[in-house]
Amino acid sequence: MLKRILYIMCLLLLPAWVFSQNSDDTYRKPLKQVLSEVEKKYNIKVRYVDSVVAGKWVTYADWKYRPDAEVTLNNILQPLEMKVKADGPGKYKLSNYEYYRWPVAEGWAELDRIAAQYSNVSEWESRKELLKPCLMEALQLSTLPAAPVSRPIITPKRKLNGYTVENIAIEILPGVWINGSLYKPAKYSGKIPVILNPDGHWERQRYRADCQYRCAAMAKMGAMAFSYDLFAWGESLLQFKSEDHRRSLAMTIQVLGSIRILDYLLSQKDADTTRVAITGGSGAGSHTVLLTALDNRIKVSAPVVSLSSYFYGGCPCESGMPIHQCGGGTDNVEIAAMAAPRPQLVVSDGGDWTDKMPEHDFPYLRKMYGWYKSEAKVENVHLAAEKHDFGINKRTAVYTFFAKHLGLNTRAIIKPDGLADESAITIEPDTALYVFGAKGEKLPAHAVKGFDQLETVFKTAIQHTKQNQRYKIGLVDLMLLKRQKPGAITLTAQLGADGVEVDMGGLGNRPTFDNQLLTDSARQQFLQLAAENGVEIFSLAMTGYYAQSFCGRAEYKRSIEDCIRTMKLMNVKTAFLPLGVQCDLRKEPTVRSAVVERLRIAGKMAEQAGVVIGVETALSATEEVRLLKEIGSPAIKIYFNFSNPLKEGRDLISELKILGRDRICMIHATNKDSLWLQNDPQIDLYKVKKTLDDMGWSGWLVIERSRDAKKPSDTKYNYGANTAYLRRVFQDK
Repeated sequence: MLKRILYIMCLLLLPAWVFSQNSDDTYRKPLKQVLSEVEKKYNIKVRYVDSVVAGKWVTYADWKYRPDAEVTLNNILQPLEMKVKADGPGKYKLSNYEYYRWPVAEGWAELDRIAAQYSNVSEWESRKELLKPCLMEALQLSTLPAAPVSRPIITPKRKLNGYTVENIAIEILPGVWINGSLYKPAKYSGKIPVILNPDGHWERQRYRADCQYRCAAMAKMGAMAFSYDLFAWGESLLQFKSEDHRRSLAMTIQVLGSIRILDYLLSQKDADTTRVAITGGSGAGSHTVLLTALDNRIKVSAPVVSLSSYFYGGCPCESGMPIHQCGGGTDNVEIAAMAAPRPQLVVSDGGDWTDKMPEHDFPYLRKMYGWYKSEAKVENVHLAAEKHDFGINKRTAVYTFFAKHLGLNTRAIIKPDGLADESAITIEPDTALYVFGAKGEKLPAHAVKGFDQLETVFKTAIQHTKQNQRYKIGLVDLMLLKRQKPGAITLTAQLGADGVEVDMGGLGNRPTFDNQLLTDSARQQFLQLAAENGVEIFSLAMTGYYAQSFCGRAEYKRSIEDCIRTMKLMNVKTAFLPLGVQCDLRKEPTVRSAVVERLRIAGKMAEQAGVVIGVETALSATEEVRLLKEIGSPAIKIYFNFSNPLKEGRDLISELKILGRDRICMIHATNKDSLWLQNDPQIDLYKVKKTLDDMGWSGWLVIERSRDAKKPSDTKYNYGANTAYLRRVFQDK
């Protein structure tokens, strides 16, 4: 009896996990216990914080042991997305899996794979045309939200030894500010260079001595230097928690903030827009590389202790958005190459992931600059004995490089021996650099508080901008090789366009289109996907009439009715009706009366539904005006195509003016199907934009063809490039 009692007591004293050790729950053990067992078995020590292992369990732990301790630890930790690093003989440090850190050989091999895709400057420029819009899309900034109309908040100017400082907060989204300090020379005349100085991942943010030294020195040399906080960093902590800095959206907000800073600084009367630079260290170095690739206003860059092909950025603010998936996979070194041939200084050291910069990554950059015959414009200062910081030698390298390329006065800060003398610079207390007061008491009442509110504000701002965009860029599902397929919507979003024209389906010998959109489930899938991706379905296309006879088919009314019914169900206001080969009014003038009669009927149907049908013809603008008068319906308009007048030798600008604002419902922004729009000598899109501006026209510019003859079937390659170019011409400010 006593033995039975002792046995039961022993069972009761065992931990709960012991009773669950069977195949139904995969032999679970707490991670902390497993690590303790590993330490004893292999006579090693694993260092960790309890919070890191709390709540984590290991399945089939006993099956994962191997003769080697490191192999065993890898087997145990890899499914948990954790790892250990050697921390001395028999010692290890536990950490989370570092997706952003690759073995050196793997990083180099990946850069070699990327670089093998281009072998000359033309191919590289094509690659850049793909990467840039994809980077913006990955950041959710293909549509840049409108800037708030508020004025920056500026503190009184402080006069110091050879320079001045004033603190500035710029509202980048409603209720969201980016904060910094603007350093300027005490005396200057005319326009001076502009240098952005985002802060990196070091303690005390932009209040640190090295930040103040750097910006004050640049001001003494003759530039205006703006030192500013990254998101949820520095004074931004008045609005957000420090952990918000490690959210993916931080990466986007930082890019938006720097764009807004440039907008403001370059609008100042003393700013020289031809001499604009950026430098940052660590995480701000990653930001320097990315912003330089995205914003051509930056003419000179200097990423410090950040750039590497085997390190993608140790914070989600550097790699949280999927920019590195662009172009089939890219890395920070290729993104840095997008700066070429603009001058770029890469500062590296022997104490971090930039330790091998001279061996592999920098030669790649020199090669890329060499294609522009600009090898001398890219430099690497490698400080093998130094560690990860923005110390005096790194600052001196930046001062010297910027002086050379921005025309600054080195004598103001660089001694004859080549070393920087920063002794005359005042290191101000943190509170002197605040915009909103010592305790944040001056933060405006409508300030956003918290990350959830920021997400809502950001999404709302993007949607509002899209709705109010004067010119919108559209793609065609048929040309994306996704006719009436939901994948056309996601591809449109990936390529950075605002919307997609969805086809009604084939016609053939059927009485109406092969239209799946009248099925509730199919239609809802399209609408939901469009909403999720921020893509507008702006038009339904009756392209079946390209090959069929609109002027001859007896049952044409049914197809028009079905299209209009689908438009109403999907809240689409415009449809495309091509008159096609058989009803070409220029080649077949005898069908004119039938076309006019049927378009009158279609026009009445469209008027009753409150929609518009756009027709495309081969007629001149003068003849199209006459045609529309014959039809006599405000619901029938012209879907203008650049290629129609150009292939007949007519003047594109004159044709647009003759038709006028109210007769054009949409524009096929396309011409020869062998060249991208930007390479087409027949079209000056900047002149087209000015004409449309003067006309007061607004609406959809739809990319139909204009594909590169070398890769006509590569939809991402062609439509990504054309979309980016139209955005640059019609939407970029």
